[in-house]
Amino acid sequence: MNKYLVIIIVFTLSIFSCTNEPSVNNPGLVESSSSTSDMETSRMKSELLQLANDRSNINIWHLNKERAIQYDNTWPQLQDPGQRITLMFKSSMDWLNAGDYEKSIQRLNSIFNYISDNKVNLDRQALNQAKELLGISYLRKAEVENCIRYHNAYSCIFPISQEGQHIVKDGATQARIIFEELLNSNPDNDQYKWLLNICHMTLGTYPDGVQKKYLVSPEVLRSDIKFPKFFDIASGLGVGINDISGSVVIDDFNNDYYYDILISSYGLNDQLYYYESDGESGLVDKTEDANLKGMFSGLNMVQADYNNDGYLDVLVLRGAWLGQYGTHPNSLLRNNGDGSFSDVTRSSGLYSLLPTQTATWADFNNDGWIDLFIANESSPRLQTQCQLFYNNQDGTFAEVGISKGVNVSAFIKGCTSSDYDNDGDVDIYLSLITGNNILFQNQGAQGDFIFKNVAQIAGVESPVKSFPCWFFDVNQDGWQDLFVSGFDFTQFQTAAGEVCKDFLGKPVTAEKPSLFINSQDGTFKEESESYDVNDVLFTMGCNYGDLNNDGFPDFYAATGTPDFRALIPNKMYLNQKSKFADVTTSGGFGHLQKGHGVAFADIDMDGDQDVYNVLGGSYDGDNFMNTLYDNPGVGDNDWVKLKLVGTNSNRAAIGAQVTTQVVDVNGQTRTYYNVVSSGGSFGANPLTIEQGLGKVERIVNVRVIWPGSQAVSNYKNLKPGILYLLKEDKQDAERIEAPPIKWNLSGHHHRH
Repeated sequence: MNKYLVIIIVFTLSIFSCTNEPSVNNPGLVESSSSTSDMETSRMKSELLQLANDRSNINIWHLNKERAIQYDNTWPQLQDPGQRITLMFKSSMDWLNAGDYEKSIQRLNSIFNYISDNKVNLDRQALNQAKELLGISYLRKAEVENCIRYHNAYSCIFPISQEGQHIVKDGATQARIIFEELLNSNPDNDQYKWLLNICHMTLGTYPDGVQKKYLVSPEVLRSDIKFPKFFDIASGLGVGINDISGSVVIDDFNNDYYYDILISSYGLNDQLYYYESDGESGLVDKTEDANLKGMFSGLNMVQADYNNDGYLDVLVLRGAWLGQYGTHPNSLLRNNGDGSFSDVTRSSGLYSLLPTQTATWADFNNDGWIDLFIANESSPRLQTQCQLFYNNQDGTFAEVGISKGVNVSAFIKGCTSSDYDNDGDVDIYLSLITGNNILFQNQGAQGDFIFKNVAQIAGVESPVKSFPCWFFDVNQDGWQDLFVSGFDFTQFQTAAGEVCKDFLGKPVTAEKPSLFINSQDGTFKEESESYDVNDVLFTMGCNYGDLNNDGFPDFYAATGTPDFRALIPNKMYLNQKSKFADVTTSGGFGHLQKGHGVAFADIDMDGDQDVYNVLGGSYDGDNFMNTLYDNPGVGDNDWVKLKLVGTNSNRAAIGAQVTTQVVDVNGQTRTYYNVVSSGGSFGANPLTIEQGLGKVERIVNVRVIWPGSQAVSNYKNLKPGILYLLKEDKQDAERIEAPPIKWNLSGHHHRH
């Protein structure tokens, strides 16, 4: 019966178009022609379709149904009770993972009947595992029959309110009975308590219906401070994709200054979706028009203008978590500037068959062209190395990882880049699923330089089990700080219990996050406790933004594990300058479904940032609708938006350091610091700076240090509440008119 744990553990081992303007970094001339790129795109789609249709190896993570059928064809022939029950249990687990909870329930009940009829003496631990799986199968049944079938903005938002309670109560009722029975014989099991409380919430009997000794009190679930409620409008806009884990890129792909959305999903035959803003009332599905129909799979994505043509391109990352079976190609999707994308992975020199889900774009050699670092996942049966691709300035890349000293072989789950030491070149941070993390300091971008691992000296090797990461300026002192979220892969099955213990103030064994504050001398100080973010999170997707426009970055931790029992809330943290406040409950952010790619963006152009989150687990049967949390307006702070265009620098200005000096309403001078980037390592914000200002009288100056050349531009006479275009070769900022959008929430059908 311990095979269940074994299986789980094995799993772990636009820019405004300037193409007619002469500049140093004009697009190269060696890129593939239209006909060639069409053939290359078709070839990639065929390769992805072949991967999706391949059923020859049922050991692949995604093929739960095929494995369940094989088990069902085998266990009836077995005479040994232990072997028979083991395969029946595996069958039930794979049927649940495949999305057929009824077959899972049926198989588990068959186990109990077999045990009773044949008087099998099953040990208590194994029996409890089977009962727990039955309880979670019923709870998944309840989710599908209510939260998906009768989905509304309150569905699965923790703690579950009256509006989110279940209409069809059978599934949650059966689950409640099972978890109560388990607690009667295991009264100290916090995971059973947690799941029991969720059952009562869905049935409308929380908290009064929960026995006091099993109650997770509403008091411990309250937010630290009051905060306006955000509501999910994804379904109303038609972007509530009902697939499994994946990611999102929000940015301006057609150079109309309104944000578009790219959404990916991890399933082998899951479609990549592209939605364009119409600038008036909605988001229009342009997937087919964009030549993306048949572009399947992808756990994560990140954008850049790799060829400096003024249109943002996207890298889709594949093969993550699959170990030796993760030999899937990534895709570099070139934006053709006519509303379509072409797959140019092969012709660009980026084609490889190595499992990954994390990469970072940056101009590592300061030549005005964006380079690419891909952190691959090395495992015992597939040894891989990280890759560093230098831009050849002609639409192609050259791999230089070995010569630059970054060819690390490890199971890497997060990477991010920034100039943390403010020396004018970009450094790289790597987050490992297990082991000491790595900080590659750029030893000097010009000439024959290398990267050097200085993580130990800098004090940023922890957590030893971690996942997403990002650089951001937490305290607004002009130096990049670092957040690395803990993620203990050995606790996939028990994550809910660890989260419950954390809420109840009990000791935990789960890996907690690290928040490293930059000491401005090449080292960092770990301050997660003093900043009140030392919580058990199990973060997967992540990103940061500024919900209240106070100029200090907030962040959203999208949480979970692959296991169906990992029903734990995603969490939102509001930066209060010297610490963070948990506003998950008050803000309505505590979705229980597994959270992945996150993006902060003012998608309706009304001056405050909204939040998109891709939901769903890694199993094909663990699907759920994505969310788009609409910002209701938090306070009345001022803001300014800055869209940068490089000429000597890379066109999207990734890595540009932006300093905004203001005079506030009290006559005090304040300075805010930002860097052009897509944010965290799992999900992508726009490359436009959306700078919160607090309450101001005026903007004194916006100072840009352009990446690569380190040239400095100063822009005067900017006003709050306006979007500006800042070009490296222009002295004055250009005001852009982009009126707010009034959404038409017509309630489109979910895509699945």
